[in-house]
Amino acid sequence: MDTSRVYDNVKTFRSPGYEQAPFPSLSPDACRCPHWHHLALKLGCTVLILLLFSLIGLSVLVRFLVQKPSIEKCSTAAQENRTELTGRSAILECPRNWHSHRNKCLFISQISRPWAEGRDACSMIDATLLLIENKEELRFIQNIIRGKEQLFFIGLNYVQEKKIWKWTNGSILNTDQNSYALLSRLRITGKDEENSCAIVSHTEVFSDSCSSDNHWICQKTLKHV
Repeated sequence: MDTSRVYDNVKTFRSPGYEQAPFPSLSPDACRCPHWHHLALKLGCTVLILLLFSLIGLSVLVRFLVQKPSIEKCSTAAQENRTELTGRSAILECPRNWHSHRNKCLFISQISRPWAEGRDACSMIDATLLLIENKEELRFIQNIIRGKEQLFFIGLNYVQEKKIWKWTNGSILNTDQNSYALLSRLRITGKDEENSCAIVSHTEVFSDSCSSDNHWICQKTLKHV
């Protein structure tokens, strides 16, 4: 090979007069997106966020609507239970050693005292002497004291000035046999005289001295528990 020719070619390539063609360059705005692209991107993001919140709100609303019937059903059931409890007969309870009869609690005394002391003893336990309201109640009382030798004061005494038998609640005993209420027409055997009080045995109701010592029967209303 002719070395002088190669040298001349290399020299010519490196000579100052030789300039390498520059690489084509891009303008500064060539890679930049148009301004409306940025606006569209922001708007799209905003729309997506709004759609996301809308979906969340919609799911919450659907869940509420699904659960609402169950809540209303439970509320209705609870209301019905409360109504049933208040509408039906409530559980009633008498104190210990008292007898329960319909809406009353009855206490049979174990000691003997005059009528007035028996009345006061009933009052001390928030009760009154017995007021017999009907034949069925009288039979119930007589069954309780059946077999007992004692006699029992009830809330009925004779008022000499007016010649009437009067219950402690102010009701007047009517001896007229055409009267319908036993509370009014209870038959009292014995003498109607001053200082007489009614006592009950397992067979009858009759008068005795209010000063005599007898047992007594107290009553009070059943209490809700």
